[in-house]
Amino acid sequence: MIRRVAGGLALTALLGGAIMLWREPWHAFDAVQMRAQVAALMRYGAVDVPHDMAGADHPEAALLARVAAGGELSTADSARYRLAIQTVLAANQTLFGLLDNDIVFASDTGPNDPNNCGGQGIAGRHDLHAASAASNFAEMEASLEALSTAGRFGRIRHANRAYKSLTDLMVHLAPAQASVILMDQPPLPAGADPARAAAFDAFRAAMTKAGFATVNSPDHHTALDQAKAAFATLALLVQDRVTAQLSPFEQRLAGRWLALQSVSPRLDVVD
Repeated sequence: MIRRVAGGLALTALLGGAIMLWREPWHAFDAVQMRAQVAALMRYGAVDVPHDMAGADHPEAALLARVAAGGELSTADSARYRLAIQTVLAANQTLFGLLDNDIVFASDTGPNDPNNCGGQGIAGRHDLHAASAASNFAEMEASLEALSTAGRFGRIRHANRAYKSLTDLMVHLAPAQASVILMDQPPLPAGADPARAAAFDAFRAAMTKAGFATVNSPDHHTALDQAKAAFATLALLVQDRVTAQLSPFEQRLAGRWLALQSVSPRLDVVD
């Protein structure tokens, strides 16, 4: 009796999950929709996640609230804010490691290199965001390349993996520009698609520029706008590759970018 009940519950859960995934939107985003998704994902990574993790009782809660409301900070307050976000990210390293197998941790990086807070290096153990994003890009490229030779279920798996890696790029570099960073960027993988590599390079260059601008200043917003435009270009290129290799039925099973199938966050998208 107990086995039958447990089996029935498991079957119900399986069917419910299958129905939920089947009902996920799967048609490709157009350029306007893609820009809206990218803007929402940047907000999610740069503000929503680190601020929620900081909590209302964080010592710099008032400063975080100013940033969330769009208030422009001074150079000194920008450094305070970024150091505060750095401590929040450091406190959640275990969780981040579970969510992304490409994350790269390091300790006391570049002690003689200028950082974006008026000091040098990055103290303590931290996510080496630039290296993590480069690793995500390499994994994404490998998955996109594999689409042309994989079988049906392999194509679905590689599409999911490529889309998750694409999401992780933003989720690494959005909080990075709000924390402590250096200027150096790791090289791109050999053999990467030139158009995608150029879009990713433009994205990370703009995010680095944003990370060295005072928070919510005109220069900061300009750099973030450049980053969102480059990322939207990259996302459309990735989507084009996936849709060219998967049948409509496979696309429906795989889901589009930011669908539940690729373990993506639920975003508050403003059209």
